[in-house]
Amino acid sequence: MASEVIVARKRACEEALKRVVELKPRIMGIGTGSTVELFVEVLSKRRENLRETAYVCSSLHTCHILSEKGFTVLHLGSTTSIDVYVDGADEVDSELNMIKGGGAAATLEKILAYGSKYRIYVIDYTKLVKKLGEKHAIPVEVLPEALGIVLTRLRMLGLNISIRTLTSGKYGFVMSDTRGVIIDVKPPNWWSPRDLEKVIRSIPGVVETGLFIDLADEVFVGYPDRVEVLRKPRKNNFRAEEF
Repeated sequence: MASEVIVARKRACEEALKRVVELKPRIMGIGTGSTVELFVEVLSKRRENLRETAYVCSSLHTCHILSEKGFTVLHLGSTTSIDVYVDGADEVDSELNMIKGGGAAATLEKILAYGSKYRIYVIDYTKLVKKLGEKHAIPVEVLPEALGIVLTRLRMLGLNISIRTLTSGKYGFVMSDTRGVIIDVKPPNWWSPRDLEKVIRSIPGVVETGLFIDLADEVFVGYPDRVEVLRKPRKNNFRAEEF
């Protein structure tokens, strides 16, 4: 990762943490990925501001990182409500829709985002795109038993797909913490995020997609010299005192 991008991303993490401190969450969701690791580093230096906060994670990896630093980690299955969710993203468009799942954790990330009162995403400027799919394929999690049928159906729809494979360690397919096989779908020129999400999700055996539609409240975009905050209006006015 280029040093300029790291600086930009760290700036965004620092500004996002200031926002989190303002919101004073009792329970906070944390995603997965390199940006999340940077955020946890920043968080660990300001833990005194969030002493009463407990954390739920989208992956075993993130749980391990937080536990190693002494944070209280809760099991997602025992959590009924999350105050604030923080995560990174692979791509973000002008409507704050996103592609996520480069770390093979999109299903749990989407569950955490859906169950959270407020969703904050942290990216660097290279993640902004005019249209989703410019730089990344769309991750899709599939039940292993349905893999052949799902692949056939997606190909019948004219989609260019590939099964994600491990690049080191055990030979084979990449599987999520929820035991699904991860495939990558290259979006066609005609697609819209909402339409393709509906089409893919309608196939039995598909667990979840990495298309995150209407699941962002604020996106902190880091540049080498500044941070810009993109916001999407909410239907219901949010107040920190609701926590």
